[in-house]
Amino acid sequence: MFVEREVSVGEATSQERRNREQNDKRILGNVVQCDGARATISAYADDVEGTVTGLWTVGKMISINLGSTRTVGLVYEIGKSDRAWSNEGQNPIEVSIELIGEVRDGAEPGAKPVFDRGITTYPHIGAIAHRIRSRDLQAVYDLAGRHSITIGTLSQDEAIDANIAID
Repeated sequence: MFVEREVSVGEATSQERRNREQNDKRILGNVVQCDGARATISAYADDVEGTVTGLWTVGKMISINLGSTRTVGLVYEIGKSDRAWSNEGQNPIEVSIELIGEVRDGAEPGAKPVFDRGITTYPHIGAIAHRIRSRDLQAVYDLAGRHSITIGTLSQDEAIDANIAID
């Protein structure tokens, strides 16, 4: 989440979970299109200094904050609509994501987030896309107590084990 420095239209979530000194570096872009199964996010390939950040890559998961839920999307395509690169200023890009489910906080305070496949609340135009939180990414890959073995770590967050169910 991020600190309320300015009011953002459509951002219904209370942002009190973040310290006021914490920056907005998790913010990646805004939803500009949604058709129910997929969405497009308008973003930049580089930061304001012109450094290519590498935040957008195919296969990464992102989250879109929609109040009581965070919609999880999987990046499947990235491109520049004008197909031209500029070394002067930022380069706007369009990021296509597949909507795979939602994460919501557990019912009890301090409970782990829960991931559900499917979407109950679809992203609106202007909704803010964030880098997915580590706890939310863990919820997406949670095997719900099934017997599993660890085969490595996730490339998006190497602190999270990659497990496969063996039942």
